[in-house]
Amino acid sequence: MKGLLVLCLGLLALADANRSPLQQRALELVLDFFHSRDLVQATFKEQAVTHVTETEFPRGTYVQLEVDLVQTFCRKQQRGTQNCRIKPGGRKQKCLACFKFNSSDPQNILDESKRCLSEQNPIFQEVRRKQNQECEAVKEAYEEQRYHIGQFAFLKGRPEE
Repeated sequence: MKGLLVLCLGLLALADANRSPLQQRALELVLDFFHSRDLVQATFKEQAVTHVTETEFPRGTYVQLEVDLVQTFCRKQQRGTQNCRIKPGGRKQKCLACFKFNSSDPQNILDESKRCLSEQNPIFQEVRRKQNQECEAVKEAYEEQRYHIGQFAFLKGRPEE
């Protein structure tokens, strides 16, 4: 049993080591967002990052992630000050988030969208759909729009009013 625990902790450390600095920052922003909500009274820990993508664009780096959170025995005011143990049978949450970090200053967030709720919530699939739509807008934020033939043709010949 002890060997299995060591193996699991090693895999978690390896997963953290494989994250880029922007992915790690995105995860921290998600945790800060989740714990800033008034309804949250306990500290939640990252159980798993179930999905993460990182894409470079001319104006910035787009990071999208899904994070599974689990409740701990600690109050949210104790977050970061103690090693909080996971509460067996505690609540679970899934956070869906995307960020567009400025390429010239990665500390600057150009756009973002974040949502957290239980997967058992009846509106979860609707929230996921809406989040995916918002993330598409975040991905395109501040990028040059492509010119389409005829897009501005009617403006040129239009009489002055």
